[in-house]
Amino acid sequence: MKAGFLALLLVLVGSATAFAGTCMTDTYNNYDSPPGFACTITDKTFSNFFYSTSGSDHMPDTSITVTPIATLNNPGLLFNAPWSVSSGLHTQDSLIGFTVQVNPGSSSLITDLTLLMFGAGFTGTGGVSVAETYCLGDTFADACAHGTTGTLFTFLNRTGSKLSDQVYFGGVKEVDVMKDILLSAGDSGTAVLSGVENLFSEVPEPGSLAVLGSGLFCLGSLLGKRLFA
Repeated sequence: MKAGFLALLLVLVGSATAFAGTCMTDTYNNYDSPPGFACTITDKTFSNFFYSTSGSDHMPDTSITVTPIATLNNPGLLFNAPWSVSSGLHTQDSLIGFTVQVNPGSSSLITDLTLLMFGAGFTGTGGVSVAETYCLGDTFADACAHGTTGTLFTFLNRTGSKLSDQVYFGGVKEVDVMKDILLSAGDSGTAVLSGVENLFSEVPEPGSLAVLGSGLFCLGSLLGKRLFA
């Protein structure tokens, strides 16, 4: 009975992934609001979308546009919004989270994670930062108990700038990310930000490379025999 239930559960999970539609350019409320919403880019499924906002100047999820990035072997998501704060100790804090999983049957592994921010600017005491916490091989639903955690960080303020960050790791099938987008005006400044992007590079699994290499070797041998026959 238990074995049958587990088999049915695996089929249902696989079916949910298989039936996830292609990610489309849309406002973020259509990603984070429908319970269980998921969509695909190439052979990746993006799901578990989360959003919260805080600070003196809130950014609603209806003002954030999500654009899928379907670059070969480097898919991801771009988030655009008119984030901005002005002087008077104003702040704007947006928390965006989601999970990326390699679809069942795919031979690829996620091998690095890139965080970029675009259209950032400041004056005076203002500043922009994006702090991203990631979980490799698990999700934050169980506090990444079976995975590996780490952080990426980008910023722009009067002390300096770092507009992109990247981490490389051994291939995994699942990555969970939670990014904290923070704008602060300080007592006499301004800050703006128009875009934040996540990219997830991929490579074939070692077993797939071995099969490919074996196939190429056999093909080369066959061609060689025909050439010198």
